Parts: sequence; structure tokens; C-alpha cells
Amino acid sequence: MNLLIVEDDPHVTRLLLSCVQEADSSIRTFTTSHSAEALSIAGRECMDLFILDIQLADYKGTTLASQLRAMEQYSYTPMIFATAMADEELTAYRELKCYSFLIKPFTKEEVVQVLRDTLRYHQHLMPREQKQTLQIEQKSHIHEYELRRIMYVESFGKTLELHLMTADNQITAERISGWSLKKMAVLLEGSSFVQCHKSYLINCSYITHIDKTAGLVELSGAASPLPIGNKYRDNLLNRATL
Repeated sequence: MNLLIVEDDPHVTRLLLSCVQEADSSIRTFTTSHSAEALSIAGRECMDLFILDIQLADYKGTTLASQLRAMEQYSYTPMIFATAMADEELTAYRELKCYSFLIKPFTKEEVVQVLRDTLRYHQHLMPREQKQTLQIEQKSHIHEYELRRIMYVESFGKTLELHLMTADNQITAERISGWSLKKMAVLLEGSSFVQCHKSYLINCSYITHIDKTAGLVELSGAASPLPIGNKYRDNLLNRATL
């Protein structure tokens, strides 16, 4: 599950991060203090929950919420607003389908309770077909993989190897025959995957460092960095935000 926190007070951000860990330590959390960057992250990743500060440095969180709601995938994604202005509440509930409010100053207990309620709500409403998965047919069987679990795809001609992060943070690999990397790239178009080399498709969510001089990209959990092909360098750098 992915959560995006948009908050320009670092003290509040730290409190929220601590609360998220207590509510559900498996949640992958993204943070930013700017609305423009929040839109970029939300466009690149698939978010399941937002915590938005209403008063941000660049523009209001309600404006950001409207922009997110205009994106089809976030029409009904739960949003929690953090604000010191209770008079914003009615407008947000009516127009932006806000799930809940945190009125500043709030306590850790209040945040954890709201988070747990929101997570239960999300899990109850989330239909299986809306979860981002990759379905591959192999010998009359359909194999389904969560996109967020795929670190990268490696090509061996007409055979691909999916390098996966398991639920308990272990690395495993599964082979798929009869598939080219080009065919897989088409299937993953519009997701968080980008091709970095003729033999590799990588999930941008796992990028930890790009060595431009050596032409290598490091992925969280991967045993060694992957090469960057000159043909794919610019697109990778445009897609990756470190």
C-alpha cells in the first residue's frame, strides 16, 4: 500500500511518519512539501491514500486535492486533510470527498486512530480488479503478480526473469518463457516501469541511486547495480526522482 504525505512542516511530517509506522508498518510512504512534486509522485506511483496539509507553501492543499481528483485513478482514493482551519471542513467534504480531518494541533493517538479507520475503509471498498497486477499466461495457466512487488524484469532473448520483492522483504525470481522485453514494455506502459537497458525494465519505485558517470542504477534490495544503456539514459533520468 502506498501513502503520500504532503506537508510543509517537518515536525508534523515526522509525527505523521511515526503514526503510519504504528498503524501499519508495511505501508510505503512518500513525502513532499510541495504540491507540484506531489502531483509528479502521484502520476508516477499508484497511491492508495493521501494526507494533505490544506495550507502549503506553493498553493492550497484543496487545490492539490482537486487536481488529484481530476485524475481518474484518484477519483475516490481516500484523502485525509490536516489543517488548523476548521472552516475548510464543509467545503472539503462536499466538493473533494474528503474522508477525514485532522485538526491541528493533533495528538499521535488521534492520527493513528484516523489512519486505522481509513485503512479499514480502503481495504473494504477496494475491489480486486482495481489492484495493479500483471497477468501472464504460461502453459494454460494465468500467473498474477502485483506490480509493486516487481523490482525489475531481465531479458534472456525470448525468456524473461521477474525479480520480485516478497511480502516479507525477501528477493525471489520467476522465469517467463515466450515473452520479449519489448512485449513486456508495452504491457507495462503507463506504469512505474522504465527501460534502462536493452535487457532491463526497472520499477522506478525501487531506485535508490543513479551513477551517471559509471552508467549504473541501484535498486533497493538488488544485489548489484544494473547498467544504463545510452539509448535509454535520458528517459530514465526524466522518469526517476531521487
